[in-house]
Amino acid sequence: MCRLGGIAMDVEILKAQHRRIIRLGSALGGLAEILKTQDDASRARELMTALNAALIEHLAIEDGELYPVLLRSDDPSVRQLAEDYVDDMGAVSGAWAHYFDEWSQARILSDRRRFATASKGLIGALAHRVAREDDTLYPAMEAADARSSSMKGGAVGAS
Repeated sequence: MCRLGGIAMDVEILKAQHRRIIRLGSALGGLAEILKTQDDASRARELMTALNAALIEHLAIEDGELYPVLLRSDDPSVRQLAEDYVDDMGAVSGAWAHYFDEWSQARILSDRRRFATASKGLIGALAHRVAREDDTLYPAMEAADARSSSMKGGAVGAS
């Protein structure tokens, strides 16, 4: 549990959301590759809707809690990292919104090959983003939290 800026933030919740996003994205990508029927197109939209909800939930936490704290960090490298991630996520979010709006059930079925290609590219971008957050952003957040705690002399269990 991180307490950056006095706000408790459980990185494990964010990572669990990432695992859900990856599971849904993988299922969607796999289905997009073999999609043939109306039922397949319906299932693809269901997966897209579930993935959209997972992304909205995850971004609400990042945008509402994580980034504001990181952007106020005393460490300029942490602030810059947060700014870079915010900028990058805007592009990914925009691409997702366009994809989600563009691919209706009827459109999926009428252009299966293009849907598979679009899905593969977007899911790849989401997977890359998730991996970067897990490998870079969250460890930076935890390190900043550890530095902040040690500067405050907040040793756990100290009397």
